[in-house]
Amino acid sequence: MDVAIRLFGEVGGAVDGHVVPVLATPRMTRLLARLVLEADVWVSREQLARELWPDSDAAQARTNLRKLLHTLRRSIPGPSDVIETGGSLVRWSTGPAVSVDVVAFRDALARGDLASAISSYGGELLPGCDDEWVVAERERLRRLAVEALVNVADAAAAGGRDVEVLVHTRRLLEIEPLHERACRLLMQALSRRGERSEALRSYDCLAARLARELAMAPEPATAALADRLRRAGREEGVTSLVARRAEWRAAHDAWRAASGGRAGVLCVAGEAGIGKSRLVEELGRRVGQDGDAVAYSRAYEAASRPPWGSVIDWLRSRPVARCLDTVGPACLTELARLLPELRLAYPDLPVAPPATDPGRRHHLLDAVRRGLLAAGRPLLLVVDDLQWCDTDTVELCEILVRSSPAAPILVAVTVRDEEAAGAQVLDRWRRHLAPTTIALGPLDRAATAEMAALVAGRALPPRDAVRLWTETDGNPLFIVEAVRAGFGSGAPAHVALTPTVHAVITARLDRLSPAARDLAEVAATIGREFSAPVLAMAAGRTEDDIADDLDELWRVHVVRDRGRAYDFSHDRLRDSVLRSISPTRRRKLHRCIAEAIELQHADDLGPVSARLATHFDAAGLGRRALEAYERAAQHAYRLFALDACIALLQRALRLLNEWPRGEHRDEVELRLLAAIGVPLVARRGYGVPEVRRCYERALTLHRRLGRRPGPSVLRGLALHAVVTCRFDLAEELGWELIALGDGDRTARVEGDYVLGVTQFWRGTFAASERHLLAAVDLYRIEDAPLHVERYAQDPLGVCLSRLALTQLFRGRPTDADRTMRKAVRVATELDNPMTVGYVRAFEAILAALEPEGHDLAAAVAAADTVTSAMHIDYFATIADLLSGWRDVRAGDHRGLATIRRATERMRRIQPLALTLGLSLLARGLLRAGEPAAGRAVVADALQWTDQYGQRYLLAELLRIDAELLALSGDRTGGTRTAQQAVDTAVALESPWLRDRALATLTELRSGL
Repeated sequence: MDVAIRLFGEVGGAVDGHVVPVLATPRMTRLLARLVLEADVWVSREQLARELWPDSDAAQARTNLRKLLHTLRRSIPGPSDVIETGGSLVRWSTGPAVSVDVVAFRDALARGDLASAISSYGGELLPGCDDEWVVAERERLRRLAVEALVNVADAAAAGGRDVEVLVHTRRLLEIEPLHERACRLLMQALSRRGERSEALRSYDCLAARLARELAMAPEPATAALADRLRRAGREEGVTSLVARRAEWRAAHDAWRAASGGRAGVLCVAGEAGIGKSRLVEELGRRVGQDGDAVAYSRAYEAASRPPWGSVIDWLRSRPVARCLDTVGPACLTELARLLPELRLAYPDLPVAPPATDPGRRHHLLDAVRRGLLAAGRPLLLVVDDLQWCDTDTVELCEILVRSSPAAPILVAVTVRDEEAAGAQVLDRWRRHLAPTTIALGPLDRAATAEMAALVAGRALPPRDAVRLWTETDGNPLFIVEAVRAGFGSGAPAHVALTPTVHAVITARLDRLSPAARDLAEVAATIGREFSAPVLAMAAGRTEDDIADDLDELWRVHVVRDRGRAYDFSHDRLRDSVLRSISPTRRRKLHRCIAEAIELQHADDLGPVSARLATHFDAAGLGRRALEAYERAAQHAYRLFALDACIALLQRALRLLNEWPRGEHRDEVELRLLAAIGVPLVARRGYGVPEVRRCYERALTLHRRLGRRPGPSVLRGLALHAVVTCRFDLAEELGWELIALGDGDRTARVEGDYVLGVTQFWRGTFAASERHLLAAVDLYRIEDAPLHVERYAQDPLGVCLSRLALTQLFRGRPTDADRTMRKAVRVATELDNPMTVGYVRAFEAILAALEPEGHDLAAAVAAADTVTSAMHIDYFATIADLLSGWRDVRAGDHRGLATIRRATERMRRIQPLALTLGLSLLARGLLRAGEPAAGRAVVADALQWTDQYGQRYLLAELLRIDAELLALSGDRTGGTRTAQQAVDTAVALESPWLRDRALATLTELRSGL
């Protein structure tokens, strides 16, 4: 058996490729390192025990060591090969089946195999362990690794293998950021490849670190190279856009169309650093110069981004903010949820309705839309790094463009399409918004030659131009820097090109003074744009004290001014600063930043609580982080940012897993689960597994704490049971809800609703009508806010829409129509989209089942209008199903494919509506003259009906099968099946189903 042990970097061990977790525990890794680093040397047990358990008495420490050695023997096969014991002594003796990265590193150095040594060095020895002997050995091994990297980098440079040069120098600068020769090699290579800005970042990092740690300036050669790169900055901006003529024209054309009254979206996609932001920033500059409005925002990768983050930036931008007074008090009242300062500017604004109803979210969305349109002139809305944007801003962009197609607005975004989140948004927008998409990639040969000529001031010889294009892969930054480094100038030096980035950035930071570098570390740990007051407080300094250092960061382009705040000039710069901070210092900085944010925003912590939670979490202060996550979720819920609310509560629940078991922990978990239930349902519906897990866990905790489950838990589980066709469980939970009704009227109403819909799906229509009528009779309008707060929808409209279907099945279509109209009216008056969505969906189902007197197309359109923005699978699937049936009824058999796709989705995620979907598919196949395929679908539906007891359409399925049999030539069999359909409908006490079956039976008998 093969055993592999890692003591460098991410410590751990594996046996035959399978990870052995116990080998990664802190004391086990310290024991292994202690023995391995002095292989073949006997160490006393007493000394080992004292080193590993310095705070325990000698006897306890020896006992602990004995247990640890026993665990080690059990974990590694053949312990006698690697662990030898002799009385009170222990030593390591490596066998052939055991590999240890530290041993491999030392052995490779001993035999002069530098490549193998570098490969074995996976990072610092036992990172996070501060034992004195570990620190000393860690530094010695690090120096050996640096020396090896220097040697291989020099050898690669001498051999002209520039890809290897940059790979090794990048690795070297990660280990030793002050290594100036490596930094210079890196800068030169980046310059040849055209990455001027990255080369300057490398230089700045080196200079700052040298000044801070050694009080030295960079060598003259390094400084001269940086000066030359800086002088070329403006030239790069012009030439990069010249070389992007087609892309610039596409961006400008998109703006021209939008500013002319055709709202649109511009997506500039590509990998990090390819020039996306540069192109959009140039568009914004030109738009502003022409007197039109520009509102800019940037999203951040950190999990602390606030809900509606980019929308808030847009609304606070000068061209938008100064026009908000034109939107009226109602809109301002909603906008004040996002912009509290509006209440200071407009003290007479009415109090906003409470945020207990997540359905009111559409009012806020509409207010934001009106606020942005109030700019009164063409408006460019920019989001940099859309892949990290909050879902509320993404949805607002969709609503803005779709609902205001004639508005002079262009939403211009940059997006890393290699990121999953960015690709998903792009895919959805391509399907629904038809954006102008600009994919930035390498330049072609002609564009490469053109850009090189502009930089060099002359055309390159054709041969050099071809080589430049080949070696730069057409990357514009590489092209510029290659020419500036002397490519094609006739100089004898060979110019080679490589694509490294991190080492360049690291070197740039080393140019900073010690104080400025410390300040940069604080700023990087903040993780997003930062204000001077928070930066000063987090650094433990005053604003006056940091002014010079902040100015230094600005002058060398480490940070840039964002108006009211500062930000790093590039994410990679921030990331490099973070990577240079030790774990201990980083935890301290996160704590200081959190405390500074708390102090700065003490009057209202809600908007910054997500940031606080992230910093407390990173500081290792789990309980304070959980409190902040919960407070942040409450703030998000008040802003109707339901996805953000869910994500924040999920993070809080993950933190809670680290708490010790006990009643207090259960209390907190139950509170978090209660908070997450409604937003989960409102955004994703009852059918998703997360809803079931949430309410099942809440039920378990209620019982563990000796409490009676609350109505929201019981109803949540009951509705999930309904939509997953577990009708026995749904009925049981419905009766439990009714049992709570003695002291809670809403629970009784919801209990009757659950029982009513459960009985409907079972086909017991009389019982269904009885319970639904009871729910309607008991309902009181004053309870509506409580229903919505607890259950995410109001039961009156939903019960009436379900009652209408029940009345249809019971043979009273006139009553059904009247009840459905009432359902639509009360749901619309209530103004809760979830409730309206359900009512409109069942209105469309009623039109599909009974087309006489109903406009199916209009009903489907009305349902889709309400539900499309919800992104709930149930609504989307029902809309597709009924759209397909609408097309089939209109004679377009392509609708069959739409129905098939919908039924397959139902089978996977929405089984409740599968019987309906299969019945419509079978009817469509009947219309298309495909009896064999239709009968196969009916057989599938009948099996489903039998398996789950969902009998409400059983008679209809038999009736359809009878017509399919007749179509295939078996009228006798069809007649028998039609009679069976009649008998089944009678048994179900459904006159409507009976009359349909009788009509089929009569028609078939007449043809015999």
